[in-house]
Amino acid sequence: MKYTCYDMNAYNLHIINTDKFKTITVGVAFRRKINKEEITIRNLLKELMINSTGNYPTEKSLIMATENLYDLKLLASNYRVGNYTIMTFRTRFLNEKYTEDGMNEESIKFLLDLIFNPRLDNDIDKCKKKIEKSILSLKDNKIKYALSKLLETTKDMPYAYNGYGYIDDLDKITEEDLKRYYDEVIKNDIADVYVVGEVDERQIKNIFREHFKVTTYHKNEISLITPELPNIKKILEFREKDQVNQTQLDILCNLKGLTDRERKYVMPVYAEMLGGTSNSILFDAVREKNSYAYYVNAIVKSYDNVMMIYSGIEHGNEKNVVKIIEKTLASIKKGNFPDDKFESAKETLISAIKASLDNPMGIITNYYAKTLVNSPDVEERIENINKVTKEDIVNVSKKVNVHTMFILEGEDEKDNDK
Repeated sequence: MKYTCYDMNAYNLHIINTDKFKTITVGVAFRRKINKEEITIRNLLKELMINSTGNYPTEKSLIMATENLYDLKLLASNYRVGNYTIMTFRTRFLNEKYTEDGMNEESIKFLLDLIFNPRLDNDIDKCKKKIEKSILSLKDNKIKYALSKLLETTKDMPYAYNGYGYIDDLDKITEEDLKRYYDEVIKNDIADVYVVGEVDERQIKNIFREHFKVTTYHKNEISLITPELPNIKKILEFREKDQVNQTQLDILCNLKGLTDRERKYVMPVYAEMLGGTSNSILFDAVREKNSYAYYVNAIVKSYDNVMMIYSGIEHGNEKNVVKIIEKTLASIKKGNFPDDKFESAKETLISAIKASLDNPMGIITNYYAKTLVNSPDVEERIENINKVTKEDIVNVSKKVNVHTMFILEGEDEKDNDK
């Protein structure tokens, strides 16, 4: 596998040349600082761009074109990393060595036609309904809903925003708004292109030089890392009642003063050991030993400076679960945690990194991390995870402090607990 990054002036072209796959995968990522007011229109724009183009004006004609290109696959997404909102367009197609000459260029041009020749006046209402359905569906997934409500308590932090968007904003978006915002994206977003497969690099460069129509050279990079949460004297607590069969207990932990090494390697090991899998400390303590919960997990967002612990617990066990979590966090700060859990956490993370190299999108994700946070090569990442010590875990655990609790409970649960 050979990686080369070409400076194309207005964007960077990343080519990962490998004969590991019969396909070629192309990913185009546009990023800018996240703005709450832009989340909804950005999601709608993504839907419209993947729905039709000037050359393929209907969804049916678009599908027929993908079939003619040997069942080419398309995918678009919006997501957030730290302070950045990232819109991606990806395609995977058979390498022309297995089809016919010229198909690599035709397939790439098809993707770029979606990006640079969109029909922004087509099926707006249909795409709006799809976005509306996504926004409203959040309430139906109690795990995601409770986590979103927990993060919402931080108000102006980037992770407090609803990634699906907002109904009020959706209703106001016009065709003119979409065209104006599209021009903004193409002109001002930072763009990166990734190509994975067995390719002629000179040919790939020429294709993008001719057809990738981004020409703005001066774009503003910003810090990826979000601000730390302010210190508090007392843990904040929020409650909401709903029609739920199990209480959702969500805890937000503030991470203070992480070093770059802790952010990249130590905190992931800490969170994995604490609540990453069914082999974690919290799972053993809360579910296996006491049967207080249906599940308990911990996930770290190092570039947001937060960690979340979330659990679905049986009615009446809320206080017991909170006590166990607090006791566990305190024990780790004293260095009291099992060696096997510590080693298992490192092994799980390393296995996940290795597995990511088995598919093209995992490879692109690895190299995009190199772009965003200067992440080293896979071999060095694995080596750095292996170097994490129990002392590192103890030191980083002292930077983890419970900040906010959110409890989503049944209509009569709180009264019955008294």
